[in-house]
Amino acid sequence: MERVTAQDKVTRLAVDARFHHAGLRQGLSPATLRKLDAIARLRVFPRDAVVVAQGGPIDFVGNVVRGVLRLQRLQSDGRSHVVGLLIPSDMFGRVFTERSDFSIEAATEVTLCCFERHAFEGLMAGCHDLEHRVLLSVLDELDAAREWINLLAVQTVAARLATYLLILCRRWPHQTSELTSDAQRIVVRIPVGRNDLAQYLGTTVETISRTVQGFSRQGLIRIHSPLQFEILDLPGLIALSSNDDFDCESMLEILRRR
Repeated sequence: MERVTAQDKVTRLAVDARFHHAGLRQGLSPATLRKLDAIARLRVFPRDAVVVAQGGPIDFVGNVVRGVLRLQRLQSDGRSHVVGLLIPSDMFGRVFTERSDFSIEAATEVTLCCFERHAFEGLMAGCHDLEHRVLLSVLDELDAAREWINLLAVQTVAARLATYLLILCRRWPHQTSELTSDAQRIVVRIPVGRNDLAQYLGTTVETISRTVQGFSRQGLIRIHSPLQFEILDLPGLIALSSNDDFDCESMLEILRRR
C-alpha cells in the first residue's frame, strides 16, 4: 500500500482544532505552514517501538499527532526510568543536536508528524515564526521537567498520583479530560498503561492499584475504568497533592471554554 503523505494527512487533521491550534503549527503564517507541510511526513509506530534510540542519531523531529511517547533513560546499572511522557501536540526530538541522551519510545501506537532534522533547522533559519514556536516548545518542555521533579519530590505515592491527575487536567485539559454533563466535575483519562505510570511515578503497579482503590473509598474519585476516573472531590485531591499551584475554578473554566 502506498504510504499516505504528510501533506494529505495534515490537511484532514487541520479540521481538528485540538491539533491545528496546538504544537508547532499554532500561530504560523500561511507561507510558513506551506513550507512546513512540504517537508512533513506522517509515520506510525507500533506500541513499544523505539522511535529514537538512546545515544542514537536524531534524524527527525516533530509533533505527536495521536498516541503517547515515553522518554526513557537507561542507567549504567541496567535500570531504566521513564523521565517524561509526550501526548498529542507535544514536540519530540531536539534541533541542533546530533544524538539523543534518552530513548524516545511508543508507549501506545503513535502517529507522528515528522520533519527531517536538517531540513527543519534550515526552515527555522528563514522563518522566525517557526523559530518562535520551537522556543515556546522548549520552554514547555522545561515546565514539564519542573513538574516532574516536583512530583517526585512528594513523599507518598498517593500525593504523587493526585498531583499527576491534576497535572493532566491542567497541562493537557483537552487531550486527557472532559466535564461531566452538568459541567461540575472532571473526568480524567490516564494516557498510558499502569506499567508506564508506575515507572513515571517511581513506584509499582500494585501500589498504583491500591492507591486508586483508596482514592475511591475516600470519595475522591469514581472509577470508570482502570485508566479513567471521575474526580468527585477536586479540592480534596488538591489538598492531598500539597501543591498550592492548582486552582479548582480555573481548571474547570478551561474545560468549560472547550
